[in-house]
Amino acid sequence: MSKNTKEALVAAFLELVGQSELDKVTVTDIVEKCQISRQTFYYHFDDINSMLIWAFDSEIKRICINQNPDFMEKAEKGFVEFFNKYDVMFRKSLKSHKLIFIFNLINKCFYDYIVSYISVKRNEEQNPGKNADYVISYTAGAFTALIIKTIQSEKSDYETIVNNLSSSLQGI
Repeated sequence: MSKNTKEALVAAFLELVGQSELDKVTVTDIVEKCQISRQTFYYHFDDINSMLIWAFDSEIKRICINQNPDFMEKAEKGFVEFFNKYDVMFRKSLKSHKLIFIFNLINKCFYDYIVSYISVKRNEEQNPGKNADYVISYTAGAFTALIIKTIQSEKSDYETIVNNLSSSLQGI
């Protein structure tokens, strides 16, 4: 039930963001939309930011589960679905004080995904090492910048960005 409640809170938040400015959505709005108590929200999350951290981490875990380095189609599809799901929030974050927070979350998603990919490909634990960390950070930052650029455009082309990420990782 706990995961369902968390997912319902995130869904309510995204729906409210679609109807309002990102910075205007409050915990009160979310709990009213879900018809639950504030205590229930705070049982699961400290605040809206912690809810978003949980949501993004859950998405990346879902994308990375059973990852196969030779067959990335499922992961690509998962990333595109993820970006489309949060597209309105991403766009509204461009005019929000949460901009840096949101895009740090995106960067962390790319970073975690790349670490997972490399670990599976190399059949190692998820500790890429000091030298690999620089390359992973650089790659994650580059793809985060591409996401920002596509969000600033009128049409989001997440599929191309994700395909390019897959192509880049094939060379690792």
